[in-house]
Amino acid sequence: MSKPSNTLYKALQDFPRKRITLEELSRLCSDSEQLNEQIKELTNKGVLVPIKSSGTNGNQKNPLFMRYTICIENTIQVSPDEINALHPRLSANGYLLRNRMQFVNNRAFLCRLTEWLTNQKGNDMMSRRERSFAIFGEEKELDNHLRLLEAIGITGDMLRYYETPEQCFSDYIPVRKSTMTLLICENKDIWFNIRRLMYESQANTLFDTQIDGVIFGQGNDITGKDKFRSYAAYLGADTIRFLYCGDIDRAGFDIFLRLCKAAEELHIELFLPAYKKMLELSRNIQLPDSEDKRCIIPEMSDILPLFRTDEQKQITQILNDNKRLPQEILSYPVLADNMR
Repeated sequence: MSKPSNTLYKALQDFPRKRITLEELSRLCSDSEQLNEQIKELTNKGVLVPIKSSGTNGNQKNPLFMRYTICIENTIQVSPDEINALHPRLSANGYLLRNRMQFVNNRAFLCRLTEWLTNQKGNDMMSRRERSFAIFGEEKELDNHLRLLEAIGITGDMLRYYETPEQCFSDYIPVRKSTMTLLICENKDIWFNIRRLMYESQANTLFDTQIDGVIFGQGNDITGKDKFRSYAAYLGADTIRFLYCGDIDRAGFDIFLRLCKAAEELHIELFLPAYKKMLELSRNIQLPDSEDKRCIIPEMSDILPLFRTDEQKQITQILNDNKRLPQEILSYPVLADNMR
């Protein structure tokens, strides 16, 4: 971009920050009467980008924003040779050559990354913050440059790091395999009892279904954005079949449905044998009222057909009456009788 012929542009070249206030612009402009015209000219050319959330000065005829971002590519500060001297992976897509101020603003980061890419040996993987500390001596340095890394085409695989799951769920998986079936339990007691049986007696079949591990879903916590998806990716298996077991009530089915929506690609299934056993054990007992006061019945059109007609009626009655059939009805003795 050719340099605008105004005094304000020259002053901005040496300004120490990327953002500037209207008051500071007025002090830099040698001709106060030309301030509005020069700011407008630099705004049209993209040298000054208004920060719209800052508001305006209240002048209806010539409104000016109270703060601006300075976007000047000072080609005097960096030559193509400096960028081409970086590790080839950093300059391969040409982003830095097209955006030289990104190099200027991140010179130390890019040069240190060049050293590491040039000299690094081995294929050891570690978390992003561990890798950041290993390269820069600062655990958050990579975090602070993720947009730049994406722009220049650098991935986690290239830097030999993985993303730590957003939520590390409590699990028990005795042997990690490339293909696994894992059971998610909504509540802690049943998770702990299944874990106990797997650990103490090496049982791995529950209700005639083989499982390779059990995960504590922590109630609603599992439905948080990307939480379970990132956890599943962290497991690193080629194929995982996820089964889900929770309470039979409005909240329990709502949690399951929200989890399925949040991690649609995982194809999470209800662990039907457990639900059927819960219904069987509850037929002759008075169920407690649900604590869920939202008066919202979850969409059951895809769930009810999985059960027999009598089971469908039982589930529908529980939901309509806003009762709660907790999975704790599958007590330790029940689980022990049905695990081998």
